[in-house]
Amino acid sequence: LRLSGELKVSRTPLREALLHLEREGFVRSDVRRGFTVGELSTREVRETYPLIAHLEILAVRNSAPMLPVLIPKLVAINADFARAKTAQRARDLDTLWHDTLMSQSKNARLRAMVTTLRLAIERYERFYMANTGLVALSVAQHNDIIKHLKRADLEAALKALEHNYMFGMQALLRKMGEE
Repeated sequence: LRLSGELKVSRTPLREALLHLEREGFVRSDVRRGFTVGELSTREVRETYPLIAHLEILAVRNSAPMLPVLIPKLVAINADFARAKTAQRARDLDTLWHDTLMSQSKNARLRAMVTTLRLAIERYERFYMANTGLVALSVAQHNDIIKHLKRADLEAALKALEHNYMFGMQALLRKMGEE
C-alpha cells in the first residue's frame, strides 16, 4: 500500500509487477511480510549455471553450420566487453556475446529458456562483473571459444563454452564465501 502511494500507481499493477519479479527470482513473497529482495543463494548459482551452460551448448551445437558468420561480430562484442567500464555494461556485453553465439539456433523455445534463466541470474552476473579481474578472465575465455570456432573445432569450442560457465559459477561461489 505504501509503495503504491509512493509510486503513484494502483495496487493491482504493482502486485503483478512484484509477482513477475518473483518469478524471475528478484524478490520473494511472504504472506506475513509481503515482498522482500531475495538474498544471493549459492544453491541458485549451483542449480542455474549448469542448466544455462548445457542449454546454450545445445543451441550452439544445433547451429554449427552458421557459426562462422558470427565470428566477426563475436570478436567485436568481446573487444567492447574488454573495455567495459561498469559492471552493468560488462554484464550487458557478456549477455550480448552469449546471445549472439546462440542467435543462429532455430529453436526459439530453447533460446527463450536461456533468456529466462539469464534473468534469474542477473544479480549474480552483476556481482561477478564488479571484479575487473574476473571480467578479463571471461574475455580471455570468450577469445578461446572464438579461436576454436575459427579452427572449425566445434567440440573444443563447446568444451571451452562449458568451462566459461563452470568457471563463472565457481568464481561466484568463492565470492559468496563458499570454498
